[in-house]
Amino acid sequence: MADSTKSVLRLKKLRQNRLAWLKKKLDKDIQSYDHIVGCRDDHTAFLKSDWVEENIRIIIIKYNYEVNRTKTMKIKEFYKWERKEVNNEIQ
Repeated sequence: MADSTKSVLRLKKLRQNRLAWLKKKLDKDIQSYDHIVGCRDDHTAFLKSDWVEENIRIIIIKYNYEVNRTKTMKIKEFYKWERKEVNNEIQ
């Protein structure tokens, strides 16, 4: 496999893994509030109700920021443990 193809595959996998990790973290952070949060096709979250605590609103804003940031990240911007995990999967 060519190096550029490997890099593209690695970056795609890093982004997929990061989005999955962020989703798990969001689920953990809002455990008892799941019924008021939804997810869009682009992986961002939204509130189904205006009646939520401010801390939940902040969690959603931070989550959406990280999701949008992930879409433009380069390989070197991911955590070392994430890169190592993907390198082991691809080889």
